[in-house]
Parts: sequence; structure tokens; C-alpha cells
Amino acid sequence: MAGGRPTKYDPAFCDAVVDHCKTGASLTSFAASVDIARSTVNEWMEQHAEFSEAVKRAKAHCAAWWELNARNGATGEKDVNATLCIFGLKNMAAEDWREKQELQHSGGVRVERIERTIVDPANPNS
Repeated sequence: MAGGRPTKYDPAFCDAVVDHCKTGASLTSFAASVDIARSTVNEWMEQHAEFSEAVKRAKAHCAAWWELNARNGATGEKDVNATLCIFGLKNMAAEDWREKQELQHSGGVRVERIERTIVDPANPNS
């Protein structure tokens, strides 16, 4: 039998995390709502495959909430904080909304060799 405190994990948290994040809330916010540390969410994801899958769904719902609010703000349907939406999307849906810079180099590369010679002032011919 392992030592330490018994886990607070409950399979009902799978539905709870999805429901919680449907309003754009973070996993940290979920952790607070069930009175655990954010790191415990990560541990549960590693230990319980069904919870890991639920967290993935929760993140998708969270990103969808941020995206909907951003679209509503862009169309003028709602007055939203654009900066907050930008950060929400970059962090919750980085795969789709990150700022990506691609640099292409189409020229050759020139390498020069520089040699230095140290001259002894007492013996300049060395």
C-alpha cells in the first residue's frame, strides 16, 4: 500500500472539467473549484487516461469559447476586451492562433577565415 494522502480524484471530475472550461475558464480555475493544486491536474492526467482525454476536450471547449467571443467582438455583436481574447486564443488554442514567423534564406553562405598573428614587440621578426 502506498503511503501519503489518499487521492481526491473522482471519475466525476471528467465531466466536471469539461463543463467548467466551457465558459473559457482555465485548468487552474478548475483546480481551485475542486480545491486542488494545478499540478495535481497534471498528475491526474498522467495517472488516469479518461481524465487526460476529458482535459483535452475541456481545452477544446475553452478555446471555442474564446474564439466565439473574439468573433463576436470583431463583428460588433458584443463589446469584448480584444487583448484578453487575443491572449486567451494564443494560450488556449496556440495550434490555430499562435503568431508564427517563418524565415527563408535563398542565398549562399559565405564563410571567411580570419587569422591573427601575435607579434612579440621584443622580437618583431619572430
